[in-house]
Amino acid sequence: MMWKNKLDIYEKEWLDVIFSSCNQNYGAYDLRCYASLATNKALLAVISVVTLLVCWKAAYDRMPKEVGAVTPERVVSVTMDMPVENDPPAKEDPLPMPESPAQRISEVAPAQELVCYVEPVIAAANRVTEDLVSNNQLKDKMSARISLKPVKGGSFVAKGEFGPKKAHGAITGGLTDDVPGGGGTSESAPFTSVEIMPMPPGGTKAFIRWVGHTYRYPDKALEQQIKGSVVVSFVVEKDGTLTDMKVVRDLGFGTGEEALRVLRKAARWSPGVQNGRAVRVSYTLPITLSSL
Repeated sequence: MMWKNKLDIYEKEWLDVIFSSCNQNYGAYDLRCYASLATNKALLAVISVVTLLVCWKAAYDRMPKEVGAVTPERVVSVTMDMPVENDPPAKEDPLPMPESPAQRISEVAPAQELVCYVEPVIAAANRVTEDLVSNNQLKDKMSARISLKPVKGGSFVAKGEFGPKKAHGAITGGLTDDVPGGGGTSESAPFTSVEIMPMPPGGTKAFIRWVGHTYRYPDKALEQQIKGSVVVSFVVEKDGTLTDMKVVRDLGFGTGEEALRVLRKAARWSPGVQNGRAVRVSYTLPITLSSL
């Protein structure tokens, strides 16, 4: 509002004096007459606009913020197929064996009378001649034998009569890895179930939580909304390390490679035990992928 004072040149008395010799119907006279009213209206309009802006800003600040694009949460569910622990079979009492006369076994063949067969050859009179034997004598004698060293883990039975039984001679046993050129039973194949199963540090549940926390959902798989289970297999060695890691079922887009990366970072397990010794044990690990 305008504050009135004695020097207000916009009052009607002053205007009449100023425009006494002028045309009062001219626009300048009307403008000066309504100058105070126009100024008050303009000031009121400005105050109203400013008040509306302040109220709108306060209301906007109190409104809930607009939620932007929500990135889907990456959820990795891990399950582990534990090998079934088979109970050791109950020990059965051995059946009584029928008594039989003890058989005498010898690693060294008994002394035999050997006959050397030599074809008759006409020789000079001053040469020593070999004693010749008849065919009947050859039938009654035993041919010469070759002595063999005992086979480790087997037995050697000489030919001849020992006690009540007649032995035809035989060598039993099998080649082992210690014998050059031999091949024993392979123990490299991993077990699927043993007496004491391998155990990760902290237990199976801790290992599953660790895999779910460490596994990083590949970006390409997330963009394509790939869901399902990635199945990997591995072997727990005798020293507890994880080896022979393979992707049994892959969903593509880097899901299988990420599972192998996680397994390579795993800590050493406690090995499986079978018959009191550490053995290799195979495992299968399904990793379920889903985005919420």
